[in-house]
Amino acid sequence: MVSEILIARQPILDKEQILVAYELLFRKKVDGVGIASIVDDMTATAQVLDNALNNVGVEKLVGKNLAFINCSYELLTSDILNLLNPEIFVIEILETVNIDDKIVEAVKGFKEKGYKIAVDDFVPKSKEYKRIIPLLPYTDIVKIEYPATTIKEIEKAVIFFHSKNIQVLSEKVETEQDFKDCLKAGCDLFQGYFFSKPETISENKVDSDVAGTFEIIKAINSDLEIEQIEGMFKSHPQLSVNLIKYLNSAAFATRMQITSIKHAISLLGYSSLKRWLLILAYANKATVFSKSPLVSSALYRAAFFESVAKAIDLEKTAIEKAYLTGLVSNLSALYKIPLEIMLSQVSLDSEINDALLHKKGKLGEILELDHYLEIDDIKNSGKIMEQLGLSMEALSSCMLKAYEVSQAKED
Repeated sequence: MVSEILIARQPILDKEQILVAYELLFRKKVDGVGIASIVDDMTATAQVLDNALNNVGVEKLVGKNLAFINCSYELLTSDILNLLNPEIFVIEILETVNIDDKIVEAVKGFKEKGYKIAVDDFVPKSKEYKRIIPLLPYTDIVKIEYPATTIKEIEKAVIFFHSKNIQVLSEKVETEQDFKDCLKAGCDLFQGYFFSKPETISENKVDSDVAGTFEIIKAINSDLEIEQIEGMFKSHPQLSVNLIKYLNSAAFATRMQITSIKHAISLLGYSSLKRWLLILAYANKATVFSKSPLVSSALYRAAFFESVAKAIDLEKTAIEKAYLTGLVSNLSALYKIPLEIMLSQVSLDSEINDALLHKKGKLGEILELDHYLEIDDIKNSGKIMEQLGLSMEALSSCMLKAYEVSQAKED
């Protein structure tokens, strides 16, 4: 099912009003017109991460700047945040978080791994100072809500936090005078409507199959072999697509040409794969999966390409590439953007790219065969079958198997 996702970003600037970061914010359409927030912080941030990592893309959202994300108690004490690139993401601790021993230990762990830590919505009162003292050894930035704080209070807070090598960010700076006052008070960073209101970015995405997500998480916890995990991904094509997109985003440190679903799983590893799946599960926990004909088509093509590759005795790696070629061949329709643009965002094996863009090689011939079969071009279908050495009996078997796979998914 293709649905519209929304994510907002608000810039964070330094003293010279130079952009240094964005705070990523959740947005959701209401009846196709208004914008509303979501009820709980955990789900909101999971949606933000899902959209940033898998749909819109971190590069498009923040470029080479930092990305602040709001973190609830539940998120901070989960394993999900360890999936994120510490060179990009800033962990922002919400004011609603109860700072207990578990939180302090978690924040210490994030700091040791290289993440920047920010404390959100700090009001410089004695009670609040006491509240955040356990976090100060690990904190890089404290965000002070300017309208709720006097300039004198900000000045005192700046002196205190600077003595501990902590930067002060002034939130809700709405006028030029606000900026000048906070600058004079010694603030290091600034955020608010004076610079920019949150900018909402809209994209199309393929919703993740929530049931499939939990099935794979359960399988990983059961230590199933990678081939079995790969088989589960093959029955959930939208998850496979999102996995490839994630591995080719700035959120993942190393970009490599992906040759198969198995290859993608190997690159990520079980631990990180489970974290990534948990983000999808949280982000879509209220979503009921609806079968799309486009997803069915993607699943059929992937199974058909794989079956034909087996039927003509291609080697194992080529068979795996054939499945991925069939899956990716439907991306343009799923995401409603040209295939060339989609492939520029997804680093696939050159043999797969050549097949998809130029119809080259055996994979290209299988792609052409599928096309001619779809338009009922018997003459050209026959030519490709002859080139591939594929009999009519074998073709019928491949088509039947692919049909059965796609129908089994619908059931």
